[in-house]
Amino acid sequence: MITIGIIDYLNVEPLYFRLQERLAGKPVRFRRGVPTELNHALQQGEIDVAPISAIAAARLADRIAILPDLSIATLGAVKTVLLFSWMADPRELNDCRIALSDQSATSAELVKVLARDFWKITPRFSSEAQDLERMMRRSSAALLIGDGALVESAHRRPIRGRGQPYAFDLGDEWLKWTGLPFVFALWVARRQVLPALAELDILSALYESKAEGLQHLPQIARAYAPRLGLDNGVLTKYLHDLRYDLTPADRAGLRAYFSLTLNDFRPESLQCWHPQAGLHPVFEDVLAAPPL
Repeated sequence: MITIGIIDYLNVEPLYFRLQERLAGKPVRFRRGVPTELNHALQQGEIDVAPISAIAAARLADRIAILPDLSIATLGAVKTVLLFSWMADPRELNDCRIALSDQSATSAELVKVLARDFWKITPRFSSEAQDLERMMRRSSAALLIGDGALVESAHRRPIRGRGQPYAFDLGDEWLKWTGLPFVFALWVARRQVLPALAELDILSALYESKAEGLQHLPQIARAYAPRLGLDNGVLTKYLHDLRYDLTPADRAGLRAYFSLTLNDFRPESLQCWHPQAGLHPVFEDVLAAPPL
């Protein structure tokens, strides 16, 4: 039995479009969770295939393989990775407390990298349950991700007794600094299950779901809108602005991020897998990370 993880956010819905129908009759089951939950479940062998946090994929490089042409990325503003702040400029957050969503791995590390190397500040960080009002009552800034960030971004509601915080989109901050896309999540599989994935033709099913899903973004947004209480058009535009293909430009951004985040990262350690091509380096067609 192959267990496929599903991030419980709107941004991955196009990748799952009719996937269960495509895999009907095969020994496959599904498990939902936020990114940090799927990261842990895959590390523990509780799920076999999933989109997980990019940083988690790098840390598990010797145990997993990247599935090519599948990712969640952005070039500029992403709308679902936001730093809310009482300060009008992130550079004013030096020595301040920043609350990081406990649903996040990649974005939490992105905040730290931006603080250290782009904003040139040294904040104090804490990991907390994702609740903007509670986080902002105890901290000077708070990182939200996923659907919760999208809702807060759309409503821009004030915090009782404090007013409306500023909001900084971390995809936009990364682009200002590097000029590169940012990859938040990668589809990966445990290496032990690669023969089963080939036998069950799961990779083809994923590609077919993505291709069809991208042709039905308004339909996906309309079905999801009641869950978030947001307008269909807002959700459709959000989905249109995402990148799902892990292009060479995306991989260049990914390599730059890993070089900044992981002191011991070896680019050759992260391998892609395809049933016909086998394992090969993710970054084989990407030059060394540019100096920043």
